[in-house]
Amino acid sequence: TMQTTDPLHATLKDLMTAIESGDGDGLRAHLAELDRQRDALGDDTPPMLRHYIEKRSYAKAIDFIEGRDEASATPNC
Repeated sequence: TMQTTDPLHATLKDLMTAIESGDGDGLRAHLAELDRQRDALGDDTPPMLRHYIEKRSYAKAIDFIEGRDEASATPNC
């Protein structure tokens, strides 16, 4: 796995947990952290992962990190 995605992956998973539990404060905190992480993405970040994060397609980003991404060359989100 890519080391740079480990904190991103953890934040995405925490965000999904906050959404499922209705934790508004946690949701806001995780979204703010994701914005910081998005802004810090390096040139080694896969283009599809960058696309998903920028478009806030967080479930797709998790699937990409976990190797379940089924996107073609042209994203549809």
